[in-house]
Amino acid sequence: MRKARFVLVAMFALALLAVPATASAKQRDRDHDGMPDKWEKKHHLSVHKANAKKDADKDGLKNIREFKKHTDPQDADTDNDGLDDGDEVQVGDNPRDGDTDNDGVEDGDEFGGTIQSFDSSTGVLTILLADGQNTVQGAVTDGTRIECDDATGDEAGDDGDVTAARHGDDEVGDDSQGDDAQGDDGDNSGPGSDNSGPGGDDGDRADCTTADLTEGRVVHEAKLTTDANGDPVFTKVELDK
Repeated sequence: MRKARFVLVAMFALALLAVPATASAKQRDRDHDGMPDKWEKKHHLSVHKANAKKDADKDGLKNIREFKKHTDPQDADTDNDGLDDGDEVQVGDNPRDGDTDNDGVEDGDEFGGTIQSFDSSTGVLTILLADGQNTVQGAVTDGTRIECDDATGDEAGDDGDVTAARHGDDEVGDDSQGDDAQGDDGDNSGPGSDNSGPGGDDGDRADCTTADLTEGRVVHEAKLTTDANGDPVFTKVELDK
């Protein structure tokens, strides 16, 4: 009996030792780069060479941030919304949600940057994006809501590893999410006129006019869609005050 009891105690002790060993194996990080081997293998990254500071998909987001954000380091646009993961993190969008603010417009169709030009005679607005290279263009119509944002907001913040070369030093700050750009815009007038639509009930925003669409003005958020003819049209343009 004593021998049998000893064997049972020994087996129980070995079982206890095996539990942390198994848990440890799941989080094994052989190259000590802060990313578990299991995650690196899943995303076809080397488990023998530290690559936390690499950017496998060239989306402006380093591998370690991809791991922390639960995005795909081999896919520049994890949620397929037309906006790269690094750009989404930079402007405060969720790179795993194609429509972060659930307004029916994909994040890739929402833009931030500065006004490059506005033609009041045609209503065509051109916005230079935050990367300082690309532009988007569309019409400002009777249905376009133009807002001025009094809130300064916080910078996207903890993602300082978003490649500076892609975005420059003057990034657009925290996008004000959750404001539905569409619907109830019937009071907004067209190019060259005042907008008198809703917005006064929102403490940090006020309606602006097309007169505020001046060159160099910072665009906090702009939403672009297409009309019945397939032409690009802005449904909302939110400016920094």
